[in-house]
Amino acid sequence: MRIISWNVNSVRARLEHILDVARQYRPDIFLLQETRVEDRAFPLEYFEELGYNAAINGQKSRNGVAIFSKHRLEDVDCHLDGCSEARYLAAFTGGISVASVYVPNGQEVNCEQYTYKLEFLRNLKNKFSAFLDEVFVAGGDFNVAPEKCDCHNPNYSAIMATESERNLIKALVEAGFNDILAKNGFTWWDYRRSDSLRNDKGFRIDHFYASPAATEIFQTGEVLRFARELARPSDHAPILCDLSDYGKKRGSTP
Repeated sequence: MRIISWNVNSVRARLEHILDVARQYRPDIFLLQETRVEDRAFPLEYFEELGYNAAINGQKSRNGVAIFSKHRLEDVDCHLDGCSEARYLAAFTGGISVASVYVPNGQEVNCEQYTYKLEFLRNLKNKFSAFLDEVFVAGGDFNVAPEKCDCHNPNYSAIMATESERNLIKALVEAGFNDILAKNGFTWWDYRRSDSLRNDKGFRIDHFYASPAATEIFQTGEVLRFARELARPSDHAPILCDLSDYGKKRGSTP
């Protein structure tokens, strides 16, 4: 089973890029973040033509998450304590549970948005706890570079790399959810720096977190960096993981 996660920074602006990645890599499950469109205006027909079932949690002009699957989508859930924005979506599909997650950026340390980000991460850990004994993979833009090596400047310590943010990601891992693409390189390069991609001045802020059962069947993963080099790209590259095949019933073990 192949899963791709991508912060697309507007599904309508990046539609052809998204569809090209879907055709080329044929993910069984495609997780999108920052879709920036209300549900009624989402271009669902293009995904349906490729054989995907859809679950969407949209918001006008900002945020927004989606799950596309070649399998039936069940137990769709978009509720996260303390969050009234479209930043979380989970479902059971193809024998596994998945979540598409868009963590707030936080803007700057100690502002209201930063406090909201920390609370979001705490609530996310609590939400994930229900999936600990399942085959579960959460993919998304977590807006945190967990280690110094996840920043092009290892001494960077501002937003996305503060101790409080990193400790909350560490708590997620310590709870049993493995960062399965931890060694696969940067995923985000700032639009505002013209040399960021050329000189690889990036950050690794897009992650997959896998439960113990999902980690056991994890095979390989990569960052699809080429997508950041396309014309009018998202500032994020897609991330991909492959899981081995296994039974399709909820609660089954690999």
